[in-house]
Amino acid sequence: MAKQEIKQRETQVATGNGVGKELERIYTVDDNSLPSPSELLAYQQIDPRIIDYLITSSEKEQDHRHRMDKDKMLILKRESKREFRINWWGMFFAFGSIAVMTGLIGYALYLDKPWFAGILGGGALISIASIFVRTNDAGNKKGNVRK
Repeated sequence: MAKQEIKQRETQVATGNGVGKELERIYTVDDNSLPSPSELLAYQQIDPRIIDYLITSSEKEQDHRHRMDKDKMLILKRESKREFRINWWGMFFAFGSIAVMTGLIGYALYLDKPWFAGILGGGALISIASIFVRTNDAGNKKGNVRK
């Protein structure tokens, strides 16, 4: 909890007339809930009881930040569990559908219908291959870089 700075620097130069532009911005953000010691002395000269108030409000602010961090972590934990459940059920039903397709293909072969078994087998292979291709495309679209 200290001062943080964000700096931005921009330089543009145009050829021909020699026109240029330079821009520099520095943003300083102080996320400390207590003022600096020199500011505390200035505040104490105004009102001697203000330091107790500032310390109390700083403690309340810290408790609030900790509570918000706990809430954020709880939300992330719930989201992770939900995503795991969705992935697990997806894999369960995918395996079940592959098992059913394999059973149908075997039954079609048992009934001496190789053309039907070939169509079902080709469809199953294409669907399985498309799942893996789509997964890689979706991962790259989210910004995940896979090496």
